[in-house]
This record gives sequence, C-alpha cells and structure tokens, in this order.
Amino acid sequence: MNKFSQFDLPVLNLGDDPFERGLIHGHELSAMIRNNVRTYLKRFKAGGLNEDSARDESEKWIEVIKKQNEEYYIEMSGVSEGSDMPLNDIAMLNARYEITFGLFGKEANGDFDSSKVDTTDGCSTFGLLPETTANNHTILGQNWDWLAGIHQNCVIIRINRSRGTNIIFFTEAGILGGKMGVNEHGIGLVENGLVSNHDGINQYEKPFHVRCREILDSDSFDQALRPVIETKRVCSANFVIGHADGEIINIETSPNEASYHYPEDGMITHSNHFTDTRHGPSLMERISTSTLYRANRLNRLLMKHKGNLNEELCQQALADHFGFPNAICRHPDNSLPAAKQTMTNASFVIDLNQRRMAVASGPPCSNSFNSYSIEK
Repeated sequence: MNKFSQFDLPVLNLGDDPFERGLIHGHELSAMIRNNVRTYLKRFKAGGLNEDSARDESEKWIEVIKKQNEEYYIEMSGVSEGSDMPLNDIAMLNARYEITFGLFGKEANGDFDSSKVDTTDGCSTFGLLPETTANNHTILGQNWDWLAGIHQNCVIIRINRSRGTNIIFFTEAGILGGKMGVNEHGIGLVENGLVSNHDGINQYEKPFHVRCREILDSDSFDQALRPVIETKRVCSANFVIGHADGEIINIETSPNEASYHYPEDGMITHSNHFTDTRHGPSLMERISTSTLYRANRLNRLLMKHKGNLNEELCQQALADHFGFPNAICRHPDNSLPAAKQTMTNASFVIDLNQRRMAVASGPPCSNSFNSYSIEK
C-alpha cells in the first residue's frame, strides 16, 4: 500500500439552485480550492505565464463563461462567495485546460523544445458495449493521470434536481465540469487530453470543463454530442461519450476539426495522441511517449475477457504496470523534479445501466474502489 491509499474522496450532495450549489461547494471545499489555485499558478509559471498575467487572463474567462453558459457562471459565482476567493481565481480553475494547453500550443507553434513542455497528462480510457460485458451493460472507464499535487483536492459531486437532469461526477475542487460521470438518462463521459500544433489559434471559445458539464446535463444522446462539436475550440481534447442502451462514440477534437471513432469488436480505447490525421501534427507523443502503447495494451488486456468483462477485470486492466512508472497505472517518476511528477490521481469504472461509478482515489494497483450511485 502506498502513501496515497488513505484518502477518501469527499462527496457533495447538491440540489436545484445553481448559486446555492456553488455556495456549498465553495464553503465545504475552500481549503482544497485554494490548494488547486496555488498548484495551477505554479504550473502556469512553469509554462512562462507569471501570476499576474495568469490572473489577468482568468479575468477574461469570466465573461466568456457567462456568455456561453449563464447557469455555470452563476454556480461559479457561488463557489467564489462560499470559498471567499476572487471570482477570477475560480474562473482560472474552470478555464485551466485552455490556459494550460494554450501554452502547449504556443510552444508547439514555435521551435519545439520538449524540455520546456510540462508532460503531465497521460489518461487512458475505454468503452465497452454490452456484447463484451458479463452483465450486458455498457461500461466506460479511465485512469486520470495528472499533476500529483491535485490528488487530495478532488471531489465527487451528486446533483439531484426537481427540474433538470440528475448527475454524478468526479472533479477537481473549484471546477464545476465533471470530467468523468454519468447522468440519470444513462449518458456517461470519460476523456483524454490531446495536443496539436493548432492549439491556441482560436481564442475564448467555450471552455473544456463547461463542455463536460453540458454533456452530463443532457437528457438525450444526440444532445450530449452537441457541446463537443457545435462550436470551435481553443485546444484539443478527446471525449468518450456512451449511453446505457449500447452506444459509444469517441470524438477527437482539435480547435477547428472533429473526427468520430466507434468501437471495434464492441470495444474502444484511447490515450493521448490523435489517430486521425486531419487534426494536423499530434504532439503529445513527442513529450509523453507512453501514449503510444497505453491504449493498445489496454485494449489487449480487456479483449482477453471479451464477453465476460466485469468491474473487477476492468479494474485489473487499469492497474497494469507495463512501462512503469509511465504505465496505464502511472506512478511518480522520481527522476523528475517534484513539480513535474505525475500519477494516476483516480481510476474509474462507470456502469451506465446502473448509473454508478466505482472510483479509486489514487493508483488502482494499491487503492480500493468505492462505489458511488447517482441516488443518495
């Protein structure tokens, strides 16, 4: 058992009113939110964006988010008041994907130097159609690899509404868009970071985390696809969107393009490089070569059990250590400076039919999975 094994994820149960949701979120998780702000300010500085410039940039995202999704903005305002933190700091967290990956794009459009790029993202995702699973359910899964400093500053949020869609998702404290989750209609989401040399060519489009929240807020599968593809993007990302009735679509996106990928033999896996050339040069594999084997290896580990896959077998595949420490189950690389060390912050197996998430807080090889249902 490693040092990450004793941390239990907090769970927030929230309701209809967006400002009240944010107020509770901010009040209950204020210390975690402050930690996350500090972590990202350090990260931005490592990418060449000092604290004052980062906060100036974050100020611009307040109006962008308000224009794109007013309810998200209202909830974000509640987080600000509840945590007693400036609204631009909360906007910084909710636009941190654009700020971080925008820096990647600027570097990539110049003379590429891998030593200047923070190699933090290494997520591995999968989707299983009913013909591959023992219970004939649709299942999504992911290892979320990110900055080690974020690990103990995350939360499970459950929103039960009298009006609107009930959802459960995992997120970083202060961020309202759930990157991994499922809603009452059986719509689920997992995702991967991608980097192309086009990142940053569009400014102030709808943020990645707002798109994630809109996917989970959707009441139909076609509606869930719209937040990904209906507008241009600031930077690249991969979305795996599934439905309990036996549908999964993997969408690779760069700022101006989207490509669509479907399960083969009932299964799809993805890591952190583009598989479609229309997005232009794919850059993550140049700075994080493990992406080149993680998705294929995960596919083989799961395919061995096709037709009999259950939660336990999925968890075993996510705990694989080939290529350690840069494996499917990622661990900090002690040869790197502490600020650049990454790990699997959380691992997920999401049963869309049961509307339930099994989540391990930390690397799945040494942390137990706890079950979180959409119902309290």
